[in-house]
Amino acid sequence: MKALSLLPVLALLSACAPTAQTQPTYTYEGEARFLLLPQKLRVTYTVNPGTHEARGEYRNLSSGDTFTLTGTQLPGPDGETLTAKIDPGDTPRLNASLLGFGISNVPLKASGTLSATITATRLSGTLRVNGLSYLVTLTRVR
Repeated sequence: MKALSLLPVLALLSACAPTAQTQPTYTYEGEARFLLLPQKLRVTYTVNPGTHEARGEYRNLSSGDTFTLTGTQLPGPDGETLTAKIDPGDTPRLNASLLGFGISNVPLKASGTLSATITATRLSGTLRVNGLSYLVTLTRVR
């Protein structure tokens, strides 16, 4: 009988326990042109609904390169706005010299900034790398 009297108390306590919020996963694919060359891209990331923090990866399927994506996705008037840094991480670096002149510690892959508007079916915006901007329009993959 004692166990039955504790049941309502346990039910109330479990209702007060914090629950983990699910983080939606977004995946977009498509093609973009960089320096006149078409490149197939895939962007996959999750968004924390409490902090709006976006984390995931940016993949160039044409070259096989993978970059980390970190940023924020905030609500906006025309859809959600994603602002993210695309970072190659620890990448090989170029060190070369000729007759005492040269370059050192130059990364072979560049980081960039992705600014895009997210709708139900599209990610469209701009990827800025080394001072150049490229239009990016990707379609949502379910």
